[in-house]
Amino acid sequence: LATAKAAPTGIVAGPDGNIWFTERFANKIGRVTLAGVVQEFPELSTTGSAPAGITAGPDGNLWFTEQLGGNIGRMTPAGAVTEFPIPTANSGPFLAIITGPDGNIWFTENNATASKIAQVTLAGTIREFSPPTPESGPSGIAVGSDGNIWFTEGNANQIGRLTP
Repeated sequence: LATAKAAPTGIVAGPDGNIWFTERFANKIGRVTLAGVVQEFPELSTTGSAPAGITAGPDGNLWFTEQLGGNIGRMTPAGAVTEFPIPTANSGPFLAIITGPDGNIWFTENNATASKIAQVTLAGTIREFSPPTPESGPSGIAVGSDGNIWFTEGNANQIGRLTP
């Protein structure tokens, strides 16, 4: 990468056929073509936001977490970024972000004081759900074959399920 010590973290196949990735320490999103041509987009407007997880959304955009910025970001394949603030301060969304069976984006907030599962609509409205165990530290998230959202609770040593 052109940016030294960018710390590429999340990676996903994009809707445009390219591979997209986050650069946590560089505060950027990048893409690489299958031929190996890398493009790094300008820094995000939220300084030091530490983009980490990334997923391809059903709307043809890339959605990503901002671990330190407390936002969920949306980037068009052309590079236009919109950031949506998470209601809970210091929420700590990290790598876990997926497209749910309901067509919304789902992610975990794994800061010890946040510990929530959250949903963001394609319009940017964020709803947060608290797991039964406080401070459980949800981190991983997946869609099960049953159409539910499944997540790990690292601090509680459990697996949880949420019905969309």
